[in-house]
Amino acid sequence: MARDDQYDQYKKEKSVALKSTRHFVEKLLLTSFKGLAGCLSIGANQWVGRGLGRLLYRYSKKDIGVGAYQLAFALPELSASEHQELLKESALNVGQTLFEALAIQKISKNPERWITIEGRDIIEDLKAQGKGALVLFGHFGNWELIPVVYQMLDIQGVAPESPIGVPGLDKMLIDNRTNDHFTVVPRGTANSAKQMLGCLKNGGFYLMAIDQDLAKVQNLFVDFFGKPAATSQGAANVAQRFKVPVLSVFGKRLADGTHHYKIQKLSSPEYESSDQETFELTQRYTQAIEAHIRETPGQWVWFHRRWKTRPEGEA
Repeated sequence: MARDDQYDQYKKEKSVALKSTRHFVEKLLLTSFKGLAGCLSIGANQWVGRGLGRLLYRYSKKDIGVGAYQLAFALPELSASEHQELLKESALNVGQTLFEALAIQKISKNPERWITIEGRDIIEDLKAQGKGALVLFGHFGNWELIPVVYQMLDIQGVAPESPIGVPGLDKMLIDNRTNDHFTVVPRGTANSAKQMLGCLKNGGFYLMAIDQDLAKVQNLFVDFFGKPAATSQGAANVAQRFKVPVLSVFGKRLADGTHHYKIQKLSSPEYESSDQETFELTQRYTQAIEAHIRETPGQWVWFHRRWKTRPEGEA
């Protein structure tokens, strides 16, 4: 596959020699943030998170550059200043997401105070039938609170995790996302495949994101904001192979500091399992994500290089 070299201007130069030092600092910062989050109320954590977001917006120039580049063709009807407002909102959301995630144990003790769920009937119908589903999410709102949503719905789930490569830091992140209803496993291992299979066979709800451009996965180019985007066909393949429905759980941050999650059914078996169907399902799932982003564009993480991989031969 080809790549969009326009992203090179926003490439971050990271010293290989300082890699271990950088990882040590990252772990130290995250540990310090977690300690701070544990001492604060949820409201105070959100306030601190917004402060961190302001710093990200002001000083992460290359990330903001990536976002501005992508917004220019994704939402061309908006002005450059409107794009910047969306990027600032996105940075504030990322900061709040981090500090809410670090205080997730506090939120999980009284989840109804912070989270509302629409579409519970879809889950209850599947539970009554003893069936599970593949659940898709995107990186908007606070995606880190989805394990609490599983807790509130009283369902069991598994999600793959892409390891950072720092043992202590990886364990901290996995532990933070795990509860009695939700398990995180490293992506691409024999154990992760086994747990995915067990989850779906036992009526669980396997969680997967398809709003990123990931290497080392089978991708299809589908339309995303009017431009072909390399998108994992894994969701369609899992649905076809295991004959399970596909749901979405999309979150939205509300003005009062709470979160609203909406559950929708995107596809149901029977599937014919053809290549054409795989493409059509992948496009359908991507359209659902795009529709949600268009409702609240400032809550999606525009800093990810979503359109970096390009079709061969594209000008």
